[in-house]
Amino acid sequence: MMRFRRIARTMLLLGAIAATVAAAKPIPAPPGTVQSYDGYKSWLVACDNALRCVAKGFSDAHPGAEIVIDRDAGPSGKLALSIRAERAFALGDVRIDGKPAGLGGPAWRLDANTDETTLSSSDLAGVRQLVARLRNAARVTLGGDAEVSLDGFAAAVLRLDERQSRIGGVTALVRTGPLPASRVPRPPALPKIPDHPITVTLAPGEEKRLIAAVRADQKAVFAKEDCASDVPVDPEAHALDKTQALVIIPCLMGAYQGSALGYIAPRRGGKPKRLVLPTPYLGNDAERGDESYLTDADFDPKTGTLSMAAKGRGMADCGMSASWIWNGERFVLSDMALQQMCGGAEPGDWPVIFRSLR
Repeated sequence: MMRFRRIARTMLLLGAIAATVAAAKPIPAPPGTVQSYDGYKSWLVACDNALRCVAKGFSDAHPGAEIVIDRDAGPSGKLALSIRAERAFALGDVRIDGKPAGLGGPAWRLDANTDETTLSSSDLAGVRQLVARLRNAARVTLGGDAEVSLDGFAAAVLRLDERQSRIGGVTALVRTGPLPASRVPRPPALPKIPDHPITVTLAPGEEKRLIAAVRADQKAVFAKEDCASDVPVDPEAHALDKTQALVIIPCLMGAYQGSALGYIAPRRGGKPKRLVLPTPYLGNDAERGDESYLTDADFDPKTGTLSMAAKGRGMADCGMSASWIWNGERFVLSDMALQQMCGGAEPGDWPVIFRSLR
């Protein structure tokens, strides 16, 4: 258990990943932050920096099924609601608190096979009608043991509308009103974060020297972080420019992933600086923060991109992945996906909360 807790520090908010996230007082985010992630019992709402939002619910006790509402920002933002399970089910199997859901007709589409079934709709009226029924229900069952909890659904769908400024208008899913669609703000523009190819390289023997220098200078930090001395992963050093290098020192190794500490180190001698990577977002999670541990990290000098992916558990039904691009001065966030609660119908299908253009 203690070793699991040590590994958990390498994952963004992993303490919250393995359990249901309860609502908490929002924490101020850095100026300009748009993206958000909120947990409401069995539901989450994730909105990226262009305010494309996903409301997603599932039951950890009944894995393999989920309900997802996906909506783009703006007056005519594309809407889709899907009910999905990793098994075959028919329209008649979909029940709300044991009663037939009665879904069908031209507003709904059923795609079924032996491995996965999805019932979906992009019709605002049809989706709104189903949302109204689900807000006062406890669960949706899909036959067999496939089940989705609706605990937290009402708060989640309201948050989705609120984030996109739809409340009181004709495009809202709940709390509709007379405000026209034109009153819904257009989505924020995505930032352009171009690749930054690294054209310099380390001199022969420089990688070994930089790694040794960081190990010696940061000995107390490695001890404080309980870093193991026998991690079966090689340390790395990469030139960033003529004066600085990225140094990655493995720290811990778990059953399916390892973590490392990153440093920006002066190439001509001097004190290395611990790498803390920005992961800003709004939300009701009191424990969120920037990333100071690198899990399964990879650096691509052709684009100047540092990437990582941290699974909350081995089946990859929760976790965080992100990439940062070196801009000549620092690493800036270029994309990020996050799912704190474990569950859903597809491993690795984590909501995107930040994206950029090249």
